[in-house]
Amino acid sequence: MERQLLLFEEKFDEKKEERRKRRTGGSQNPIVFHDYESFIAKFTDRPKTTDECWTPPDVYEAVVRFVGGLIDLGGRDILRPFYPGGDYERAEYPEGGVVIDNPPFSMFTRVCRFYSERGIPFFLFGPGMTIFSCLKYCSAVIVGEQITFSNGAKVRCNFATNLLGDTLVLASPRLSRMIGECPSQDVKANLPHYRYPEEVVGVSAMQTIARGEEEFSIAKEGVAIIRTLDLHPKKGGGMFGDHLLVARATARATARATARATARATEVAKDSIPIELSPRERGIVEGLGK
Repeated sequence: MERQLLLFEEKFDEKKEERRKRRTGGSQNPIVFHDYESFIAKFTDRPKTTDECWTPPDVYEAVVRFVGGLIDLGGRDILRPFYPGGDYERAEYPEGGVVIDNPPFSMFTRVCRFYSERGIPFFLFGPGMTIFSCLKYCSAVIVGEQITFSNGAKVRCNFATNLLGDTLVLASPRLSRMIGECPSQDVKANLPHYRYPEEVVGVSAMQTIARGEEEFSIAKEGVAIIRTLDLHPKKGGGMFGDHLLVARATARATARATARATARATEVAKDSIPIELSPRERGIVEGLGK
């Protein structure tokens, strides 16, 4: 019996206590955010999960600065309830705290409803094209930048918040610039853009033609398959993937087919079918703002 009791006896474990302190980031409340390192430290000893946070630190800090322009963050706790092992519904929310976090998009609307119904201030990363799903509970902030996350994923995000008062939707060039100016997002800016001679045909040109109306083919005869160019400034003359080096006549034909497909895409946009509002919907419009 004595040995069995020892199994449940709590002993002071210095390493365990140190991990606890790291997880809480210096606060007894684990969702209180102090800095990015303390946030990450919360789950350094936990197994990685699909909910792992990959938000670049500089993007997160830019969003915090933007929120600081909407409300005074002085003296307020910034809260990050969405971390592996965390439970946002049972978390302890200190009065005056503001949730600024990136929740799993699979339960995004439910999260917005949870905070809105409880009057907890929040500013959340959200999905790009379906962000309006939050509008029955809060407001949406739209940005023009897609975000490159720390795991390499490129995701078009927008934001949901209950900090905008009577504003339902805000398109924010300011937040777009703040995100775009983050060093972690400067992925394409430093990459040179190459324009190849028309005798070099790649997959992208054929994809453009395939979006048109006519079939276009290049015969096997008179074609060389290449992946390097002698005068390419990139080391080794490398291009991304195989390309075709074609005869001048084939090059001109390819250019014409590409131009026709591009023009056709423009015509399709002009010929799009307009959809009118019904009398019922027009009645709704007439009543709005009165």
